[in-house]
Amino acid sequence: MTTPSLSADTTRGRMYRLEPDGPLMYPSITTVAGARAKDFLQGWYATMASKRALEMYSWLDRNPHRAAAEISRVTRDRWGSQKRIAAAAPEYTRTAADFGTLVHAVCEEWGTSGTRPDDDHVLGVLEQMRTEQGCFAAEKDPQALLARVAVRLDGYARFLDDFQPEFLEVEQTVVNHSVGYAGTTDAIVKIGNTVLSADIKTSKKVRGDYALQGVAVCRAELLLDGDGTTREMPDLTGAFVIHLPEAGGYQAVPLRTGDSEFEVFRALRAAWSFDPDECALAPASDPKDLLLSLLKAKGGMDALG
Repeated sequence: MTTPSLSADTTRGRMYRLEPDGPLMYPSITTVAGARAKDFLQGWYATMASKRALEMYSWLDRNPHRAAAEISRVTRDRWGSQKRIAAAAPEYTRTAADFGTLVHAVCEEWGTSGTRPDDDHVLGVLEQMRTEQGCFAAEKDPQALLARVAVRLDGYARFLDDFQPEFLEVEQTVVNHSVGYAGTTDAIVKIGNTVLSADIKTSKKVRGDYALQGVAVCRAELLLDGDGTTREMPDLTGAFVIHLPEAGGYQAVPLRTGDSEFEVFRALRAAWSFDPDECALAPASDPKDLLLSLLKAKGGMDALG
């Protein structure tokens, strides 16, 4: 499966250990990159919530004989109804993420074995995800899901035929001790004489901020295996996305992984470490105490003369 053995989810996002059963040390690449502000999501969240509210209204319109009872229930449980409407966007995101994880898992096995997983194997992975992670709990049509996966695998097959990648590493964790992060790339491949980091995406489009993930992998210092051992990091020329869209086919999308992208990632890593609760100091008792507190907070007393 695609969950790295040294990683774990926390209240601050996914983090990595440096050895089995060791303490969680570094934030994941996706956690750091995800710290970037996404103001555009506010409108999308509102749109998804309004769509669910309209769907609830449409249900009442289609079932007028049950409308009175449903309206009474909603009136008695206003908070529950609000939660259900507000959960529309997170539920959609979780469903899309689960599907992406399924596609990643079968592509990972394809890259390792060299053989395309058949439908029975995909169903086995799906059931494992359902049992272990609670994924696809509301899925009522496994065959339709298999068909969607098959479209992605058809696109992946075309990519393999066209680019003939040599898989050097599959689902490999990398670490950077200097900056303090770790993460896992879907694959490190050799295409021709060029070594690259490759990530599979099933999103609607390839977003530019994927470059932050790509540059973090390219600037990693070591490969980190599941038993905690480290290996030399290959010299990566760059990173790219294997985009497998819903409509079928594929795109091989190169990412910018230069110094400016890495500086943004480093800034986000510093922001992740920032603890705002430590910035509000104890109330000052008088003007002198206020001045002393401010000077101490700046790290020096030289201004007192």
